[in-house]
Amino acid sequence: MKILRTAIVGLGRIGWQFHLPEVAAHPGFEPVAVVDPLPDRREEAAVAYGVRSYADLAPLLAGEAIDLVVIASPTPFHAEQALLAFEHGCDVFCDKPLAPTLAEAERMIEAAEKQGRKLMVYQPHRAGVEVVGLHQLLARNLIGPLYMIKRGRSDYIRRNDWQAFRKYGGGMLNNYGSHHIDELLHLAGSPPRKITCALRTVASLGDADDVVKVLIETESGLLLDLDINMAAAHPVPAWHVLGAYGSIVLDAQDHAWRVRYYDPAALGAGVVHDELVAPERRYGNIDETISWQEFVLPLSEVEPVDYYERCYGFYALDEPPFVPIEETLALMRTLATCRAQS
Repeated sequence: MKILRTAIVGLGRIGWQFHLPEVAAHPGFEPVAVVDPLPDRREEAAVAYGVRSYADLAPLLAGEAIDLVVIASPTPFHAEQALLAFEHGCDVFCDKPLAPTLAEAERMIEAAEKQGRKLMVYQPHRAGVEVVGLHQLLARNLIGPLYMIKRGRSDYIRRNDWQAFRKYGGGMLNNYGSHHIDELLHLAGSPPRKITCALRTVASLGDADDVVKVLIETESGLLLDLDINMAAAHPVPAWHVLGAYGSIVLDAQDHAWRVRYYDPAALGAGVVHDELVAPERRYGNIDETISWQEFVLPLSEVEPVDYYERCYGFYALDEPPFVPIEETLALMRTLATCRAQS
């Protein structure tokens, strides 16, 4: 088995709780070194994983033979660190969003291509049981042609960390929006044609957005409705997928997808009254009875995608990337349009 000598940059929540343990657990990756400006975090990693630690990426790359650099640092550092890794002949696995701006993201992609290096972004929500399960349901075509997917995320949090400030690339559009817009575009399978966005700062203690409303119309005509609200005392529904013959919702309490649909063949063509006088002054086709059917898909029955296994396939075995860079670029363009509109 080919072993990828790997360095992890950034030992905050995502680096310490996700990337470093995943690298250490997979037999195809060897965690060699870590980078973090805080000495206590570096010492913690050295003791727990037996890695060498550095306060900065440049001396690590100068002194270590590294195949892959996993960038888990705050967003403003992504472009600079990725470009440095490419210059030293390393591939890069970067946390989301790829960069604070579309221009920086394009620079990273251009540099990877120029240096002949591989670049993929950590967009894990498309690999989880919710999206994988929903893909399975949509493949069964129970609810007919889709016309809208509504995605919501809510809480009431007076955010006070770096993600609360625009100068650091914070805000819910970049943070949760990167996840959920990617989910929606991944499910739609069609690029955006029209994007409308409104951003607000309501409960946050910083100046970055904590309320995000995005409406995307794809080239196929599908409507993607995203509602992120971190100033909501009551929860916003997480998922509502609407088709011509039914809909799908996520039951958060039972951890299951619930489908309600009907067979259009059982209804027939129907009777239409195409004039201004309604028979018997009755409205709404009230004589028609729809026989609804129900289907439940427990999330426990859905197998998630092993993200790091797919990473290994891409970086070590030259398999196709789990997240094609073109799809990451479409996400970055969508984020840029949203920021420009707000």
